[in-house]
Amino acid sequence: MVAQLISLRWALFTNGFKRSPWQLVGAIIGALYALGVIVMAGVGLAFLGANSPQLAGSIAVLASAAVVLGWAIIPVFFTGMDGSMDPQRFALFPIPSRTLALGLLLAGFIGVPGLATLLFLMLTSLAYLSAPVALVLSVLGAIVGAFFAQLVARLGISIAGTMATRRGVREVASLLLFIPIAFAGPAIAQVGRNGEAVGSILPAVADWVRYTPFGAFGGLAYSLERGDYLALGLGLIVGVASLILAGWGYTHYLRRAIVTPPRIKSAAAVKGLGWVGRFPATPWGAVAGRATTYWLKDPRYAASLAIVPMLVILYVFVIPSLNSDSADGGFSFALVLGPLIGAVLGFSISADISYDSTAFSSHVLAGVSGAADRLGRVVALMVIGIPLTLLAILVPLGVSGDWNQLPGGLGAGLGALLTSAGLASVASARWTYSVPLPGDSPFKTPPGTGMRMALTQSALFLAILVFCAPTLGFYVASLVTGDPLWSWVTLAVGLVLGIVLAALGVRIGGRWMERRMPELMQAVMVNR
Repeated sequence: MVAQLISLRWALFTNGFKRSPWQLVGAIIGALYALGVIVMAGVGLAFLGANSPQLAGSIAVLASAAVVLGWAIIPVFFTGMDGSMDPQRFALFPIPSRTLALGLLLAGFIGVPGLATLLFLMLTSLAYLSAPVALVLSVLGAIVGAFFAQLVARLGISIAGTMATRRGVREVASLLLFIPIAFAGPAIAQVGRNGEAVGSILPAVADWVRYTPFGAFGGLAYSLERGDYLALGLGLIVGVASLILAGWGYTHYLRRAIVTPPRIKSAAAVKGLGWVGRFPATPWGAVAGRATTYWLKDPRYAASLAIVPMLVILYVFVIPSLNSDSADGGFSFALVLGPLIGAVLGFSISADISYDSTAFSSHVLAGVSGAADRLGRVVALMVIGIPLTLLAILVPLGVSGDWNQLPGGLGAGLGALLTSAGLASVASARWTYSVPLPGDSPFKTPPGTGMRMALTQSALFLAILVFCAPTLGFYVASLVTGDPLWSWVTLAVGLVLGIVLAALGVRIGGRWMERRMPELMQAVMVNR
C-alpha cells in the first residue's frame, strides 16, 4: 500500500506537467536553480572542511537545523497547497492510519522541495571528508533528518488545520509567522557585515543546537568528529525521542482528520448593509462597498495590508541601522517607501476578478457595466490605499524632519498608487490566473500557474515602472538637488498623470471587461 501511495503521487506529479507546459518549464528552472545553489553550498562546505573542520561542522549543523525548522514553519503559509494527497481524500478507503501516514510521508519526497531537501542535507556531509566514520554517520543522519523534516511539516499542517476551525485564526497565525521572514533579509545583511564576529560564535551556537529536535540528527557527526561521545548519545536520544513523538502526533492528527474533519465555524450574522450602505446607491457604489468589505475581511486582501506596517518598520528603522556608517545613516533609502507601497497596493487589484471566483457571476447576471465595476474597485482601493500610502510617506519624513520633501513624496506615492490602479484595472479585465480560493490560506500558490502568474505580474510591474518613470525622475531630481521646485513639480506631475491614467484604466478596462464577460466568467470557473 505504501508503494501504491508513492506511485500515485508520482502519477499526479508527472500528469501536472502534461496539463500545463508552463508548469514543466517552471519546475525545470526551479530544479536547476535549486541544484546549482545546493551544489555550490556543498562545494563550499567541502573546501571549508579541509581548512577549518570545526567551523565547517558548525555550519553543517546549523544549516541542517535551519532546513528542518523551515519545514516546520513554511508549509503553514501554504496550507492546502497540494490537496491531491490530503488525508481526507482517503477517508473512504480501508487503509490503516500508520500505513497511510508512512505512505504520505515518503510521497512528500516526490517533487522539487522534497528532493532538494534530501540532497542538501546529504551534501552537508561533505564537511566531514577528512573523517570517514563521521562522514558515514552524517549521511545516515541526513536521510533520517530529511524524513523528520517531512514529518514535522505534515504535523505542523495538521495542527494548523485544527487551529483553523475558528474563522481567521489560521490567517492571523500565518501573518505572525510571516514577520521573521520579512526581517530575514536585514538579518542576513547584518551577519554579512559582521562575518568574522559571527564566525567566532558559530561553534558555541552549534553546541546548543545539536541538542534540539531540529539539529539532533545533523549534530551526530559533529559530536563524533569532535570526540564528544556524551553529546553524541544525548543527541541520539533527543533525535529518536523527537522522531517518535512527532510520528505519534502526526498519526493521531491524521486519524482524527479522517474520522472527524475540522469544520470552519460560520461568521456571525451581519446587521445592516455594512460598507455597501456607506457608498452611493449606484452600480459603482455597490461594487465599491463589496470590494471594501473584501479588503477588510477577506484574508487574501488583508494579508497585503498587514505587510505595510512591517515594511515601514523595515525601511525606516531596520535598514538605516544597518547603514549607520553612511552620511545620512542610510535613511534616504526609506524615502522610496511611499512610491513602493503605492505601486504594490495599486497592483493588488490586478487579480480582483480572479479573487471573486464564482461570486463574479453576480456582476454578470446583474448586468453591471464594465466601467462601473472598474470604478467601484478603484474607489475601494483608494479608501484603503490612500491612508496606507500616506503612512508610508509621512513616517519617514517625520522621523527625518525633512518636510521639504513632502510635496515630492506625496506626488510620487499617490501618483504610483493611481497609476498602478489604472494599469491593474486594464490587466485584470484581460488576464486571469488561479489564486487562492475563498477560505484558503492567502499564501497558498495553486499548482500549475506559477509561470503564467510570474510572467503576467512581471509584465504589469514593468508597465507600472515605465508609466511612473516621469514622476519618479522628478522625484529623484528633488532628492538629489534638494531644490523645492522639483519637489512641487513631482507633486503636480504625479497627481495629474496618476489621475489621467486611472481614468483611462477604468474606461479601457471597462470596455475590455464588457467584451470579454463570458470569457472572464469561464476563466474564473476553470481557475477554481
